[in-house]
Amino acid sequence: MSNRSLDDLNPGDVFKSYGRTVTETDIVNFTCLAGLKLPIFINEEFARKHTNFGGRICPGLLTASIAAGMMEEILGPATIAALELTDFKFTVPVRPGDTLRAEITVEGKKELSDGKRGVMSGRVRVFNQRAEQVFEFSEKLMMRRGRVDDLV
Repeated sequence: MSNRSLDDLNPGDVFKSYGRTVTETDIVNFTCLAGLKLPIFINEEFARKHTNFGGRICPGLLTASIAAGMMEEILGPATIAALELTDFKFTVPVRPGDTLRAEITVEGKKELSDGKRGVMSGRVRVFNQRAEQVFEFSEKLMMRRGRVDDLV
């Protein structure tokens, strides 16, 4: 996990995550947990016959959750809270077996008056193994300033 704090981030910085393959188990667990019963997520035969996707796809919010885990690896324990996650755009369906990677671009940052925290604004883009952008969104995260080693 990263030891970056807000002080280590600058507008224009781009960070890339590890790869993560979306498994059948991920989709089954997520749809059960969320109570999702749409046939496009849980019924292969229905999805083949009645959609343009040619089979089941991954729920968009599962893709967003996987992206959140990748962001945690990049930004680490200096992240205090997500303040705003907006402008979700799901551009290409994610399928079981796709391998995803996230890319975070720092768009801005501002210090808060206490001098210990600040807000990082960024854009997150998620790509599959074919380098197709499957998802993107904007974020504002409250983050700690200073040395992160002192926090863990």
